[in-house]
Amino acid sequence: MFSTVSAIFSPDSMLDNDRIPDIETNIMKWDWSELFSPGQSTGSARSSGTGSDEAKQSLTGGSTSSLKDPNQRVPTIDERKRRRMISNRASARRSRMRKRNHLENLTNEVKQLQIQNQELNNRLKSLSDHNHCLRIDNNRVRFECSILQQEVLDMRQLLVFR
Repeated sequence: MFSTVSAIFSPDSMLDNDRIPDIETNIMKWDWSELFSPGQSTGSARSSGTGSDEAKQSLTGGSTSSLKDPNQRVPTIDERKRRRMISNRASARRSRMRKRNHLENLTNEVKQLQIQNQELNNRLKSLSDHNHCLRIDNNRVRFECSILQQEVLDMRQLLVFR
């Protein structure tokens, strides 16, 4: 995004326009020059505000002949923007890598939990089947017990009546 803006607005064209807002901070162009020129008075560019020659001269260092001299402030700002852009891209790349790693970790955890869930379901089914078999056996043994108890009672009665 910044490379497009810097290609459209060259440093020389920005000097001619006093009130072009900076994209990132909404500080006007003449505000940038005031911020980076320690010996310049802050009232001249701000007081005119209409694009007068005085404001343009205060932007360029006080004289029109300084436009021919290389202006170090704009390249410094462009260099800072370029470094910030590179830093932001690297930060975004790291953020995407962290996000991708986090997503992979979550995906692996989901797979492990699904496997664990399947194992637990299999174990539950096995235990349910075993429980069912034990209930059947228990019912059979109870029935046999009741039959045996009845036989014992019958034998006692036979012994008592004899």
